[in-house]
Amino acid sequence: MTRKFLYRLFMPMILLAYLSSCTTYKQLQYLQGDIDSTKYSQFKVPEQRIQKGDQISIAVFSDNAAASSMFNTGSIPQATGAMGQSAGSGVSAAGNVYEVDQEGNIFFPQIGKLNVEGLTREGMTKLLDSKLKDKLLINPYYVIRFLNLKITVFGDVGAPGVYPLVRENTNIFEALTLAGDMTFFGKRENVLIIREKDGKRVFARIDVTKPDVFNSPYYYLQQNDIVFVDMRKGKVNGQNQAWVQNITLGLSIMSGVAFLINLFR
Repeated sequence: MTRKFLYRLFMPMILLAYLSSCTTYKQLQYLQGDIDSTKYSQFKVPEQRIQKGDQISIAVFSDNAAASSMFNTGSIPQATGAMGQSAGSGVSAAGNVYEVDQEGNIFFPQIGKLNVEGLTREGMTKLLDSKLKDKLLINPYYVIRFLNLKITVFGDVGAPGVYPLVRENTNIFEALTLAGDMTFFGKRENVLIIREKDGKRVFARIDVTKPDVFNSPYYYLQQNDIVFVDMRKGKVNGQNQAWVQNITLGLSIMSGVAFLINLFR
């Protein structure tokens, strides 16, 4: 038994395993090619829209503080932080946090049921104005915040999970960074975004290797979006990797034995 014979026997298997797991440098790159700064310099960040199950805080102010205070009393309980503030909301915990029910409604003090599903902050402001301005309050204004923004990132990423968003309209690159980036085997050219819109699920795919991703309507993520990173067909699972390592180790040992046999023959 010679080393030459052993190499001939095992090298084809090792080479095949290596090629099946090989990922090229280009496949790992984001934003490949030249970026036309003029083409991508203009952008509009979409506004967050209220969805079923959202928690929103609404603080009402006006020229008459006593009159507006009656609209800051109804809400669901919230954990409180320092200075009597609702944790993460930045507004008083005196009771101005509302959960949107499965019909898209909230119950507002002194007004009753309001259908808010699909509204932006501007839309919510107009709705409240229609109920309060020049009727119950003079010059009202509102502080409206989304409290439970989150996205889900899973698949071939370093740390799949559900992530709360510290700010609205997080983009796809920020989401991937939160999840520990894609692995070597993640399909960067075919990332699936699942979005709930108007009571339906919308499925879209984006290519983060192309600068055109900046112009995609899915570049900025929305509340409850799901990001799925698929794996390449050539990915080697942990068992196959261990198999390759064992074959390599075995080959090294057998080569050493063959060398000693030839040496003392």
